[in-house]
Amino acid sequence: MIFLNIKIRKIKNKDAIKVSDIIKQGWLSIVSEEYPEKAVENQIKENSPKQIIEKSKKIHYYVAISRNRIVGIGGYNEEKVQTFFVNTANHREGIGSKIMERVLKEAKREGLQFLNCWSNYSAVKFYKSFGFIKKRKIKVDNNGNPIYFILMTKNL
Repeated sequence: MIFLNIKIRKIKNKDAIKVSDIIKQGWLSIVSEEYPEKAVENQIKENSPKQIIEKSKKIHYYVAISRNRIVGIGGYNEEKVQTFFVNTANHREGIGSKIMERVLKEAKREGLQFLNCWSNYSAVKFYKSFGFIKKRKIKVDNNGNPIYFILMTKNL
């Protein structure tokens, strides 16, 4: 089912608990060889409600609202796309696309020339659909528990 009435707005501190839950759910859904359990646990800790509030001071985060509930988050800073997750029950409903459209629009308006992202393996196709190009596989230490991403970039 595709929600046609998706609103995208800036994150508020009161959104942190729900957003953190969506991120946790997203990470738990991709535990694999590239994303071992311990590394996923570290990512979940790094996206606690308190951490989300702290990060939102430096990252332009947006949430997707559908039927009065938060169903996704995504953002950017001058470095890259950040913390891009959609409630797993709402995948393939256009929510991620709506968030990405807003992120790209705002990044361009801000004067950024390009955006990078660290895509997980399952999201490469999504980023490609927005014109991001695969550059290389990257390894992030993650407190002694390596985790792998695909570095992608897009000119704005």
